[in-house]
Amino acid sequence: MISVVIPVYNVEKYLNECVDSVLKQSYTDYEIILVDDGSTDRSGLICDEYINISDKIRVIHQPNGGLSAARNTGLREAKGEYVYFLDSDDYIEPHTLEHLTALSDKENADAVFFNGYVFFDECEEDDNVSRYIRKEQYRPQTGRKMLLRLLRNEEYRTAVPLMLFRTSYLLENNLWFEEGIIHEDELFTFLVYNADGRVAHCHEQLYARRIRPASIMTSSGAMRRYDSMLRIYYVLSQMYRNGKAEGEAAAMYLVRTAKSVIGKYNLLSETDRESLEGQHRAFKKDVMSHKGFGDMKLKIKCSGKLRNLFYRAQNKLMCMMNK
Repeated sequence: MISVVIPVYNVEKYLNECVDSVLKQSYTDYEIILVDDGSTDRSGLICDEYINISDKIRVIHQPNGGLSAARNTGLREAKGEYVYFLDSDDYIEPHTLEHLTALSDKENADAVFFNGYVFFDECEEDDNVSRYIRKEQYRPQTGRKMLLRLLRNEEYRTAVPLMLFRTSYLLENNLWFEEGIIHEDELFTFLVYNADGRVAHCHEQLYARRIRPASIMTSSGAMRRYDSMLRIYYVLSQMYRNGKAEGEAAAMYLVRTAKSVIGKYNLLSETDRESLEGQHRAFKKDVMSHKGFGDMKLKIKCSGKLRNLFYRAQNKLMCMMNK
């Protein structure tokens, strides 16, 4: 059985399409766990209405704790051999669960990732929005090898709804969502690969992600984005220091995460940057304690001395070329 966990928060306009996409699945051995995370619109009432529509549906109402808290609640309640986390404003194709379980059973996989597509709802199309299509078909392999391959090909995607998990794999490796942050998928998905179970890839586009003006990822404040990514960095940095995340894939991912922290810091207002200057300086010091995880560009970004040397060398080269 598959436990489909759907965290719900103020999505009355989209919830029916999401839940109905699961009820229409060709695969029938599933349960749906609707976790109403303190909705203030009609979402909670819609959840309760589904109890009378299908005996496969359970509803949990809880005070608002955020997406991670709602997913963790669903994972604790899951009874299925597999667990799948579906965002409540998106939907899946009718044969999604059938194809994913068949592949997982065939390959004895602990996790299966798959492809998807995005569509824009009441907002203009944005070419900068991440697409969930991978050009390559990846053969089943261990998580760390898969992570390295994806990172090298620039096809790594963090979105949790594009993965099916064996429930026992998550529980045995103590894999839970970090609560109190956004960008939680950036941490959780890495932890799934780093636990080094067997991972398979379904090349089909089975997931439809809705881009809307009020979604979490398009409306969160710059300060919260920075705080969350910094917190994720420190979790990964500590794992790297303790040898719990090691090898080229972990180093590459930490470089990516550190650069994301810097990028989000640069997007803050001048006042916010000044207030966080000491905190950001400590972050760069931590990066340099790891020698920039072997990335020279990151070292230059985090070291005043290296940055000055780089600019001096660059200016000297420019002068020589002008002569």
